[in-house]
Amino acid sequence: MSVLSNHTGTTTPLFHELKKQASSFFKEKIKNARLVLTDVTPAQLLTEETTNGNPWPPDTRTLGSISKAAFELDDYTRIVEILHKRFQKFERKHWRVSYNSLIVLENLLDSWTRECCS
Repeated sequence: MSVLSNHTGTTTPLFHELKKQASSFFKEKIKNARLVLTDVTPAQLLTEETTNGNPWPPDTRTLGSISKAAFELDDYTRIVEILHKRFQKFERKHWRVSYNSLIVLENLLDSWTRECCS
């Protein structure tokens, strides 16, 4: 069985699934290498992933993890630095990056307000 079909330009679902798994595997390995070899925190990686321009807004679990991490001073400065960079590099074509960054910022402000008031 050939991985590619007889028609040029079309591929089998097996090939697409294999390609997706390989891509996911390499992304995870690169993320782990960045954590080990560089001065990057998990909260920083999570913030970068959340604000990278995905078509879907960040989920509540991810936003909660970022909010919890932001109460640590080191993570707070890294998260705010990432958000600042995302807002500085606004491009109309890639508006989702800024939109997702606004969602993260809104959630941070909301969680900080709730913590301060309780």
